[in-house]
Amino acid sequence: MINQKHLNTFMKLVETKHFTHTAEQLFMTQPGVTQHIKKLEKHFNTLLLARYGKQFELTLAGEKLYQMGLSMRTLEAQLSESINHDDATRGICSITCSGALANFLYPYFVQQQSVYPQLSVFVEAAPNQNIITDLLSNKIDLGIVTRQTVHEQLKQTLVGYEELQLVLPASVDLNQDWNFAALNQIGFINHPDGLHFLKKVFSSNFTAEYKGLNSLNIKGYVNQLQQILLPIAQGVGYTILQKRAVQQFSQQQQLKVLPLTHAIQEPLYLTQKRYRQLPSRYQWFEDKIKHLLG
Repeated sequence: MINQKHLNTFMKLVETKHFTHTAEQLFMTQPGVTQHIKKLEKHFNTLLLARYGKQFELTLAGEKLYQMGLSMRTLEAQLSESINHDDATRGICSITCSGALANFLYPYFVQQQSVYPQLSVFVEAAPNQNIITDLLSNKIDLGIVTRQTVHEQLKQTLVGYEELQLVLPASVDLNQDWNFAALNQIGFINHPDGLHFLKKVFSSNFTAEYKGLNSLNIKGYVNQLQQILLPIAQGVGYTILQKRAVQQFSQQQQLKVLPLTHAIQEPLYLTQKRYRQLPSRYQWFEDKIKHLLG
C-alpha cells in the first residue's frame, strides 16, 4: 500500500513546484521532502521526477501518480460527505407487521412516499416469530409484533392495543351456549398467529372446558390474510383474528362476532435492534405508527 504521508508530500511538491516551500508548508526539512519522494520512487520502482538544477518535471509515472492522488482526494471528500449526511427524504424503509396492520398503515406510508419520491417503502406482512427473526438477521429495520420478546439485542416500545375477536359464520345463533365443546364441533380455522390468539382468548373465556391444543379440532389452515375469514363466511369453522382484520373483510354480512365475557386486548410493540442506529428517514414512520396505533 502507498504510504499516505509520502503521497501527501509528493502532492504538495507537485502543487508548490518547490522543495523548500513544500517543506515549510508541511513543517518538514527539505531533506525530509526529498527522502519521501525517494521512498515513493522505490515503492513503484520508477522515477517520479525528472530533475534539472533546482527544478523538476513530472515523469509519466509521476503524472499518473498525481492524477491518482487527485482522485483519492475526491473520493475521500465524497466519503466524508456521505458518512456525515443523513437525508430524511430518501432511501429504503423496511417495515414488517401483521397483514391487518399492513393494510391499515400502508396508505399513510404511500402518502409520505408521494411527497418524497426518493423514499422506497417496503412493507411486508408476517407473523410474530418471522418478524423477530428478520429483525435479528438485519433483513428488516422495523417491526410491529404482539408479543413482548426478552432479547438483549431488541428494543420494544408499546404503541397500542388490538382487540381480538372470535368470528363465527353468520348462520349461527349467538344466543346459544357457545362453550368450548360447541366451538370445537364446528372446528377452528388456523393461521400463522391463530394458536397464539386462541390460547389468549380461551384461557380467559373457556377456562373450565378448554384442555389445551391437543383437544382442539383444527378444520384448516390459511396463511393469506384476505382468505382467513373466507371459510367462516362459507359456514366452515370459526377463527380468532384482530378486530382490524375482521373489519377489513369484504363479506361482513356473512360473519358474526361472538361477544366474549373477558375482552382480550393484544399489545402492539414497535420493535427494532437495540444497538442498530436507524437513518433519520425512519423517524417519520415511527412517529406515524405511534400516532395511528396509540
